[in-house]
Amino acid sequence: MAVMTGKPMQRIVLILICLIIPAALNAGETDEKPEHRPVYSLTDLYRLGLERSESIKIAENQLYVAEKDLDRAFSVLVPTLSGYGDYIRYDNEGLTQPKSGHEYGVKLQQQFTVNGREFIVFGAAKDTIKQREYDLDAVKEENLFTVASAYYDIVNKRKRVEILRENVNRLETHKEAVLTQLKLEEVPKTALLRTEAELSGSRSDLVQAENLLVFAYATLARLLETPFRYDIIAPNLDDDSPIDGHLEDFIATAFDRRSDIKSLKMNVKLAGDNVDIIKSEYWPTLSFEAGYKRQDTDPSYLTEKESVYGAVNLNMVLFDWGFRRATVSQERARQWNAELQLQAKSKEIALEVEQAYLTIITAQSVIAALKDKLRFSRADYEAVSLQFRVGQADSLDIMDSNTVLLNSERELSEAQYMLALAKIGLERAQGIFLKSVTEQLNTQDSPFKGEPE
Repeated sequence: MAVMTGKPMQRIVLILICLIIPAALNAGETDEKPEHRPVYSLTDLYRLGLERSESIKIAENQLYVAEKDLDRAFSVLVPTLSGYGDYIRYDNEGLTQPKSGHEYGVKLQQQFTVNGREFIVFGAAKDTIKQREYDLDAVKEENLFTVASAYYDIVNKRKRVEILRENVNRLETHKEAVLTQLKLEEVPKTALLRTEAELSGSRSDLVQAENLLVFAYATLARLLETPFRYDIIAPNLDDDSPIDGHLEDFIATAFDRRSDIKSLKMNVKLAGDNVDIIKSEYWPTLSFEAGYKRQDTDPSYLTEKESVYGAVNLNMVLFDWGFRRATVSQERARQWNAELQLQAKSKEIALEVEQAYLTIITAQSVIAALKDKLRFSRADYEAVSLQFRVGQADSLDIMDSNTVLLNSERELSEAQYMLALAKIGLERAQGIFLKSVTEQLNTQDSPFKGEPE
């Protein structure tokens, strides 16, 4: 078989490359068309977060396990009904030895601890269900806040890309003006070099910002299992209205509404129940049994008997070498740990609420000043640009004015991002975030297009 070498082979490879590369590029362009991408609002992302979160599903399974534990605790309160039977055959038959015999019957059994341990366990199982419900709400709030953080991270990085693109456009426009004046020998060549350096730096910053934006989109896509090519509806970040309420009221609301606080309170109660359950080992157990029994033999004249019977049994451990005392001490230590965890969490939540509150107050105060700074810096840049065109300012003045304008845009964008996220953080810190999102989901249908299957 002949192997093709030399120029014919090179031509075939070249033809294949020419066919494959345009097709690949066209495929990429088709995938990137905006009209083919799903578009999500923040409410849509909340809905997806609640539907697709593995942590929420785990918490739901834990709630299911707690519900089954309640069924198990209830079954202990109900008597058990059982049946039995046996058959025996003997090798030797005599006057008093039958050839075979069988016995069968049914019996009803119930056992209680004198101090009502079974009812304590049943009540603890109910409390465990409540605790798992609180844990589920806490996991939902945590997941929704993660979604909101990822969403606003995209918004912030997208705004940063827009700012840097505008900066590149301003520098390119200034470069053209410098080239024009350089031809007229009205500016030195160093003005062009400085402009080129600033433009290269701004392009580098733009590339880095675009890569960070792509990563932010990918992070949210992996979190919610959405298509990797999608878009979001930008929120209104100009809302800087003052918050309604005082810090002390927010902290009080958090202590009353936070799901994790409720879960820890229930944990303290369950720890106390466990102490009572272990203490019940000191109490005797009372057993009841009632049944019907029939015995037959072959030949039947030897024995044939049926009876209905009842029995009561009282059992109590008198000495166990300190086992129960040590177990009770362990449970009391666990109860104390649960109380300490509740105290520590209360302090942590108070600090969390205060941090979110102060962030909002600070951001609102800063935004007002940054808006003025941005307005003045933009007017300054326009004025300096006009002066440069008429020869009354040099390139360094333009660079300084542009730097002030760029920093003003960045600072305002960051402050608005911090304010938007802090408002959500304050709701989460108070324990009302899940309720707020649930109300949004109940009152708003999903408007996004291209919803994935």
